[in-house]
Amino acid sequence: MKNLRLISLALTVIAVAGCGSSSGHASKEVVVWRDGKPIGISDQGAPPKKLIVKDVKVGSGKVLAKGSTGTFRYRNFDYRTGQNYEDWWEEPFHTGFGKGESLGAWEVGLKGMRVGGIRELIVPAKEAYGHVPEIYVLKLVAVS
Repeated sequence: MKNLRLISLALTVIAVAGCGSSSGHASKEVVVWRDGKPIGISDQGAPPKKLIVKDVKVGSGKVLAKGSTGTFRYRNFDYRTGQNYEDWWEEPFHTGFGKGESLGAWEVGLKGMRVGGIRELIVPAKEAYGHVPEIYVLKLVAVS
């Protein structure tokens, strides 16, 4: 019954969402949202072999550039099981950009992101920590 509710919620979100613009990679909704927060992922089938980058919301603030520090709210999920591994949505996370301080997929996938933007990164196993495919949902809240 719980799975049926989650599927129903996911379908509702997909039908209503229509928000954001794709960067040309992802073609269907991946993340399930509730009250403005990512709460899970929908079943995606086989994991991708290449990094997929999708803008859920394009920001209008300062651009995350090489050498800057980004402050993010983020959650990541195991692509296969949907299990949430890390949750920095309530307490922002700070990391350097373009300095090799963050995950390689972040260095590539977050390039050009603007403050206020929300981006999904679907990271293939070969590029992810622990070699498990993951989905990151990141909101850029500040750049310094």
